[in-house]
Amino acid sequence: MADRWTATPRRTATSNRCCRACTSGPGMMAIEAARALPASRRPTVFIVRDHTMEELLDRLAAQLRGRGIEVARGPANTPGVVVPTPAGVGLEHADIAVFSSRWQCNRQTLAQAVRLRAVVNATIGLETVDLQAAADLGIIVGHGGAPEHITSMAEASIMLMLNLLYGLRRSESWMSGWRPRPYDGKAHASMMCGATIGLVGLGRIGRAVMERLQAFGARIVAYSPRADRSQIPDGVRLTDLDTVMRESDLVGVFVAVRPDNRGLIGARQIALMKPTAYLVNVARGDALDEEALARALRAGEIAGAALDTFAVEPLPQDSPLRGLPNVILTPHVVGHTRQSMDSVLRVAVDNITSVLRGDLPTVCKNPEIEPAWRGRLAALA
Repeated sequence: MADRWTATPRRTATSNRCCRACTSGPGMMAIEAARALPASRRPTVFIVRDHTMEELLDRLAAQLRGRGIEVARGPANTPGVVVPTPAGVGLEHADIAVFSSRWQCNRQTLAQAVRLRAVVNATIGLETVDLQAAADLGIIVGHGGAPEHITSMAEASIMLMLNLLYGLRRSESWMSGWRPRPYDGKAHASMMCGATIGLVGLGRIGRAVMERLQAFGARIVAYSPRADRSQIPDGVRLTDLDTVMRESDLVGVFVAVRPDNRGLIGARQIALMKPTAYLVNVARGDALDEEALARALRAGEIAGAALDTFAVEPLPQDSPLRGLPNVILTPHVVGHTRQSMDSVLRVAVDNITSVLRGDLPTVCKNPEIEPAWRGRLAALA
């Protein structure tokens, strides 16, 4: 289901200020109206705590308070554990709730939030939000899929792919280990031009990667059951997952994880890959079977992998993925550029202020439920 994106004015310099939509016109009117209300009647935004993005969420809370909006903060999260938001932490009084992927927003969570107008995820991922429950309850959902974030993730994905194909980690290890350049007459790198690159998932990030791969001259095969074929450019072949795994020199995973596709890349799919092939995952750790991948990497059944996301974060010290010479591990930060982080804050504020003035979020995941949402707003009035 396609997200709704409404362009917002771009700032000319990075700062903590929101875009013009929140400092003039209807946005400013909503802010001034909120400031004029007594505290007991001001809109309330509930914001979770997340140790991986606490500074950003603190900045968000400060910006909202500066606009006359009451802010309630949730309890501290436990690293490596994703649990439902408990009752009695302020969510029941919230008009809008800001979640992250470290907290489950399930049907029970949404049902206890009797005043809730919207759920807003600060980042792009919504795998911990029960979208069906939100639709059933008439709750609109926004998230942080700003253009800067999409571009940053696409560029970072290409970086990881090139790193694998050109053996940058191997070359760097020769230098850091004071070893001489090998003179065996063999080339250890492989060009992206002419390589077959498989894409699993053609959402906004997957499509942005696809566009950049075409510029490199790669052959692209893709598995994306929900893709609109009319939007797929010439030269990109949509096919089944097994074919993508079997034919590709490198597979990139960009699928949005849902209950029906967790573990999509399992032992059987990995076994289909060429022994010279690589795998890149910047989607979610739950998209693949990490133990099966570790076994394949250790046995040399595939050439290597680059992973930025894991089923448990931070990655446990005893993970079988650690210590392997043919895997690149990054701690879910590979696409976190200055520009993307500024955009996450900007879009979160835009989403919240849009809902408070009665509009859909700027980046809306479920715009198709707008009639039910309008009905919920009328009932809450």
